[in-house]
Amino acid sequence: MPFSSHYLSCAGRELHYTDWRPEGAGARGTVIAWHGLARTGRDMDELAAHLSARGWRVLCPDTVGRGLSQWAANPKDEYCLAF
Repeated sequence: MPFSSHYLSCAGRELHYTDWRPEGAGARGTVIAWHGLARTGRDMDELAAHLSARGWRVLCPDTVGRGLSQWAANPKDEYCLAF
């Protein structure tokens, strides 16, 4: 399944995500597959392709400072769960 690459603004930062849409009329629902520490949204490609082939839309974001998302302006305060 092909995916498309997008950017959005969140908390003043530009975040990247891939959007895996199923072929056909519509999705069964949406799954957000967020990567773990020190990883990227592309780690979810295999899972996203599997779910998309079964009718689910899958969004795979890159956390701030990972993948294609913008780096933090203040890493000490932004690279934490609270942010």
